[in-house]
Amino acid sequence: MVNIEWDGVKPLKVGTEVDVLEVKYLFMLPADLKECIKKNNGGMPFPYSFDVGKNKGMVFGGLISFNEGDTDSVYDVIGRFETPDKKLTMFPFGVDPAGNLLCVKDDEIVLYYSETETTFFVSKSFSDFLNMLYE
Repeated sequence: MVNIEWDGVKPLKVGTEVDVLEVKYLFMLPADLKECIKKNNGGMPFPYSFDVGKNKGMVFGGLISFNEGDTDSVYDVIGRFETPDKKLTMFPFGVDPAGNLLCVKDDEIVLYYSETETTFFVSKSFSDFLNMLYE
């Protein structure tokens, strides 16, 4: 496992923010991601670079904050993935420097390109994604 240091962590205000959103949207996050958010909410990782296939030097800019009212909050972007019946097609949890979103979709990690509204497979799990990070 890669040793990751987190900078700029914003402690969750209540502690149940992730649980509340899971219930609201009927979307369960992987346990490893949920634990990471609870410990490192809004934090920026080091190392932060990762490769996917021919795409080299991609950047994990950090976790989105799960505190309502914070800058770069999940509440600012989650509506993009809401269906008419108030479920989610994918759950955003992170961002890259270009404003694209890292999301959980069908238990896999994908990168959602904001401009084209398309997704790109990143890894089979959140732990696999963290293990991809390098300096």
